[in-house]
Amino acid sequence: MEGHIRVVVDTSIFIKLLKPDSYTRKVFYGTVAVIAPYLIYEIYKHRKRISNFTGISEDELMKVIGHLLEFCEIRPEIEYFDRWEEAYELAKQFDEKDTPFVALALKLKAPIWTGDKKMIIYGLKRGKYLALDTKAVEELVKGKSLEDVLKDLKKRYLTSHNK
Repeated sequence: MEGHIRVVVDTSIFIKLLKPDSYTRKVFYGTVAVIAPYLIYEIYKHRKRISNFTGISEDELMKVIGHLLEFCEIRPEIEYFDRWEEAYELAKQFDEKDTPFVALALKLKAPIWTGDKKMIIYGLKRGKYLALDTKAVEELVKGKSLEDVLKDLKKRYLTSHNK
């Protein structure tokens, strides 16, 4: 996956990747190297709801997930457990369930691709991790500099009318 943008993807983004006509999926294909903690369990646990969201039968959904997982690196907790405490202290400010994503991002020094505005805003304010929305990932894919992407992200999330 050399030459790709490496991101830690949260579960909600991965679910959007499953929807055949989603904007998120168009941004992803062939351009983004996805790294994730424990996705398989989360997806399997919520497969009925995901099937309804995507419009794909549960059987077909499992095939699509299998195909998408070919493009993903699933990392076991042991690899980033040493960053867990720090990640928990950060994540509890917006959602402690996001601790694994923050811990993995800290360990790999990789951004998190998320739709969670609170995670993005807290990351921008604290500077301990970087969380990007789909538009920011798309801009990076298109060759925009990280510095310019961050300026745009700050305008979208840190201006007074977005708080």
